[in-house]
Amino acid sequence: MSSSSAASSASAKESLKATLIIFSGIVTGVFVFMLVAIFTNQAKGPLVTDLSKYEANIIWGVGIFCLACLVIARRMLWKGITAAKNSLNPLHDKLTQYRSSLIRYLVLCEVPALLSIILFILTGNFVFQVFAAVLLGFMLAAAPIRSRVVAALELDGSGQGELD
Repeated sequence: MSSSSAASSASAKESLKATLIIFSGIVTGVFVFMLVAIFTNQAKGPLVTDLSKYEANIIWGVGIFCLACLVIARRMLWKGITAAKNSLNPLHDKLTQYRSSLIRYLVLCEVPALLSIILFILTGNFVFQVFAAVLLGFMLAAAPIRSRVVAALELDGSGQGELD
């Protein structure tokens, strides 16, 4: 193996590792916030008790917002991965495009999840935690594990070898 291909391989591995670290940080943050919200709610109760007359409208509004964000996020992720897969760039650049698309996806899922958790803290209604949990599940389904990245970018043997 030449020194340039060895450097490229290390660079691709490091890029995938960096993507996984960013992913883990975002997902862990949402999960921890969910747990803290549950413990806080169980200890102190909801922060605002007079929202009950608006609660159904809030639930519908947040549900629609979560669904819209999820649909937009999945489309953007798919477009970004397709662009990376079809590009003629080296593997490191493809992984950078993949990371950018994944981060946009995670942010578009994280915002409604955090909103749902905040509304849970305010109202105490566990429906908001369900919204956040569903979004967290979709975030976890996009985890940048090696096999998923290889399949998404349709890497050949040399590309897969660079990730080893």
